[in-house]
Parts: sequence; C-alpha cells; structure tokens
Amino acid sequence: MSGSQPGENTDASGQEPAVLTFDRFVVGKSYGSLTEAPDDALVGHWRRLYPQDDFPPDGAPPGMATVLMMRAYMHLLSPRPPGNIHARQQMTLGAPIRLGDSVSTQVECIAKELRRERRYVTVRARGTNQHGIPCFDGVLTLIWAA
Repeated sequence: MSGSQPGENTDASGQEPAVLTFDRFVVGKSYGSLTEAPDDALVGHWRRLYPQDDFPPDGAPPGMATVLMMRAYMHLLSPRPPGNIHARQQMTLGAPIRLGDSVSTQVECIAKELRRERRYVTVRARGTNQHGIPCFDGVLTLIWAA
C-alpha cells in the first residue's frame, strides 16, 4: 500500500493529525491517493466470504472495487470523529481489476452541506490501474459527526 499520508491532516507543529471535522473539508480538494495491488491473499479473503462468486483465476471480483474504494477512504480521510454515518454510495465500474494490477484511488471532496442540522459530506473516489485506465468511480455521502 502506498500513497499520501493519511488525510495529509497534520497540524503545523507536526503533531498527531487533527481530527478531520466537517469545517476542515474543502470542496474541490483532493485528499490524496492510495495505491494497492490486489493479490492472492486479498482475493483469498473474498473467496472465503463469498465462495459462490465466479470470476477468472487471474482476476478480482467486481466487488473488489468497493474494497479498494473503502480502504482509500479509511486511510486518507483520517482520523475521523466517531459516529459518522455512511448514508449513500454509488459506484460505476470500468475496466476489470486483475491480480497484480496497481490500482490508485484518488479521493476528493465534491460537496458538503448542512441539512436539517446534519453535516453531509460527499466524496468521490476514482480508481485507475497502472495504465491510467479507469476501474471505478465511486461517490460516498456521509453524515459527518463533528
């Protein structure tokens, strides 16, 4: 796993990263990217959870796009305040992900708003393989706790 430091969210003194609060989100800002290469171990975990899934031996299941998106979200947008709610998710799949592909997931804030006294944050996660070919484009809407 490689990429930006989690959230690129440290304070000026270099101390522990500050909690990423609603007020700190900037619409249009990229929060970095995370690059991962799905391997036999990761796909093996999937096969144990979903033994009925059928996909090529050199490939990863289509659901691996969601795994990579969520891992990038967890890594790049941290530390998060406790109590956030994953309200909605949309995913468009592109090129199939193969074992050994180097998939880079870029995370960007695309919207934030207050509705009915709740803080909504919308982020986009775009995954491309080592050839620059899109593998997925996901949008997450979260109710941010603080």
